[in-house]
Amino acid sequence: MKEEKKVTEFGETLSNAINNKKTDINQAVWKSKDGRDTRLVDMDSVMLNKAYHHCCDMLYNKSKFTPGRYTVKENIKVFIAHCNAELLKRYLLHECSIDIIKTPLELVQAVNSFKKQNNLTDDNTVDVMFDHLPKEYSTVKFGDLIAACLDQLEVINRKMISEHFIITQGIWLTDEEKKELTELDDNGKQKPWLDVIKERMVINPDIRLRVDIKGFSYSEFRLLLHLTPNPRISSLPSETLRVFRDKVFLLLDIDTDYHIKRWETIKSNIEQVAKLKEITLNIPSYK
Repeated sequence: MKEEKKVTEFGETLSNAINNKKTDINQAVWKSKDGRDTRLVDMDSVMLNKAYHHCCDMLYNKSKFTPGRYTVKENIKVFIAHCNAELLKRYLLHECSIDIIKTPLELVQAVNSFKKQNNLTDDNTVDVMFDHLPKEYSTVKFGDLIAACLDQLEVINRKMISEHFIITQGIWLTDEEKKELTELDDNGKQKPWLDVIKERMVINPDIRLRVDIKGFSYSEFRLLLHLTPNPRISSLPSETLRVFRDKVFLLLDIDTDYHIKRWETIKSNIEQVAKLKEITLNIPSYK
C-alpha cells in the first residue's frame, strides 16, 4: 500500500507539472509595438510566424545596422580586442624604447618580418614576439595589431551604447566628483548631486538617475553621453579606450545576455504554442 501511495503521489505531481506548463503557455503573451498584449494561443498561423520571425531577428540578425543579440555579443568581443590592439600599438610606440620601432609602419614591418621568420599567422598572439608585456596585452593577435597600425580597426557603433543603456547602469561618484558637483540652491541648501548632473548635462528632468556602486563615475557618464556617432577607435583618447575595454563593453555584454534570455523565452513559448496548435513555423535563414 505504501508503494502504491508513492506512485499515486508521483503521478499527481507529474500531472500538476504538466497542467502548470499548459497554464503558463496559455498565459504567454505577445506585446505589440502599440503596447497591446495578445495571448499566443489566440494568434493564427500568420501572426505566430510574424512574431517568430521577429524573435529570430532580435537574436540572430547579421545586419550591421540592426544586429541580433548573438551578433552583438560577437561584435563586443571584436570591439574589446580592437580597443586593446590600439592601446598596445600606442604602448609599443610611445612607452617602450625599441630602436627599430618608432612609427606604425616600422611596427608593421617588424611584425611581418617576425611572422615570416617563425612561420606564424595573423591569428597568433603578440606575446611570442614581445617579452614582458603587461598582462592585458598578451592576447592581442598580430592581425589586430597590424590593423591598428594601418587604422583599419572597426568603427564603434554608437547605437550599441544607447542613452537608455548608459542611464540604467547608474552613477557612482568619486570623492573628487562630489566636490566638483557641490552646488547650493537659492536658500543656501546643497542641491542633490544627481540634479546637478542633469542640469549641467541638459538631461530631461523627468529622467530618473540612480546611484549604483557598479555604475559609471560622473566623468565616464559624461564621456559616454557626449560620444560622437560612430567614432574611429584610433580617434579616441587612451583613457576612453580603457573605459570601453574594461567596463563599458563588459557591462554591455551582461545586458545583452539579459535580452538574449528574454527573447529565447518568447521564442520557446511561440514554438510550444505552434506545436500545440499544429502550426508550421518558417525558420528564417541568416548569412
